[in-house]
Amino acid sequence: MGILSRPKYQETETDRMIKRQMEQEEKDRVAKEEERAERNRRIAKGMVGSRSMFSKAGGRGFYDDEGNMYS
Repeated sequence: MGILSRPKYQETETDRMIKRQMEQEEKDRVAKEEERAERNRRIAKGMVGSRSMFSKAGGRGFYDDEGNMYS
């Protein structure tokens, strides 16, 4: 039966490298989605944005008493 049986598949170094790369890309994608979700939660709470109480003065959306935008 040696002729009829298939040889066992052995992963090559290239296969292992591709597998590691795909795993790393998946981890990066998940981390990016988590960051995006966290940012959306913070925007919804009003913690991030031009009109947020926690934003830095002098940035976009800040005006002086005459109505001129700080730059």
